[in-house]
Amino acid sequence: MSEHPFHQWVEAARPRAQLWRTLAGFALILVIWTAWTVVLGLIVVSGGLLRPELLSPAATGQTGFLTFTDVALTMGVMLVTFWGLWLGAWIVLKVLHRRGLSSVMAHDGRLRLGQFGIGMAVAVAYLGAGLIYNVVMGSAPAQSGVEMGEWLVAFVPLVVLVLIQSAGEEVVFRGYLPQQLAARWRTPFVWGFLPSLAFGLAHVLNGGALDAFALYYVVAATMLGLVMMAMVWRTGSLAAAMGFHFANNIGALLMIGIAGIGPPVSLFVWLPGEALAGASADLLMLGILLAFVLSPFAPLPKGQALRRNETRAAP
Repeated sequence: MSEHPFHQWVEAARPRAQLWRTLAGFALILVIWTAWTVVLGLIVVSGGLLRPELLSPAATGQTGFLTFTDVALTMGVMLVTFWGLWLGAWIVLKVLHRRGLSSVMAHDGRLRLGQFGIGMAVAVAYLGAGLIYNVVMGSAPAQSGVEMGEWLVAFVPLVVLVLIQSAGEEVVFRGYLPQQLAARWRTPFVWGFLPSLAFGLAHVLNGGALDAFALYYVVAATMLGLVMMAMVWRTGSLAAAMGFHFANNIGALLMIGIAGIGPPVSLFVWLPGEALAGASADLLMLGILLAFVLSPFAPLPKGQALRRNETRAAP
């Protein structure tokens, strides 16, 4: 067995890497996630936390008649739905693969805070570069109208929920699925690109009713998935990818959102037209970022390509 952390990470999936297990496991995770979302919705509505008529307009960004408390609670509920990914991954790993959740987290089962911090720093640099570019090009975000006092009250609990949400997505799309696929196939197209594409397609509804923007959102999410997958390949751990995803979502959800997309809880917003106008530059920056993460200059351990004799298909 290779001493490289990524290879060791893949080894955890090899004993039960049959394709039927992986496909059934991924499908079961999605079913559990959906069931969790439905049950959660019934609980919050029947418990009076949210009125049923608020859910649909809040989800599509039409929130003119809502208070900030309504909007923040709606965002909180949306983030809690992602706990279903954690539950689904835990059940699938136990039932179908006979291993623990820690085997997905890292090659040695431990997430390192230093790698998490590096991932956050890379995301902050990416977001900062995008903001500077847009400002220089004459397109600055507008104030959202959210009052600072109300925003500060909601900020800490929402940050915690964003952490759990983003980490849950990493467990499935950069953890379970790539790890299982890499145990059978050595090509990064299978274990790297396909899970990233699935991650991108899962964001199609985030684009709202704007068709062109929805397409951009899917492509951007796919490229972000590739960046985070490269971090896992470099480290044999989800820590850096979790840090990147967490910081990126804080920026996109709580700092500078997009008007009309999702519950508006951010301090600033981009107008949809401005966001779409900067799409090509954003995708270019994501391409540069991916090349940087894969390069020897990235502040992460240098990765290695999977060896053929270490990735033979499981029976």
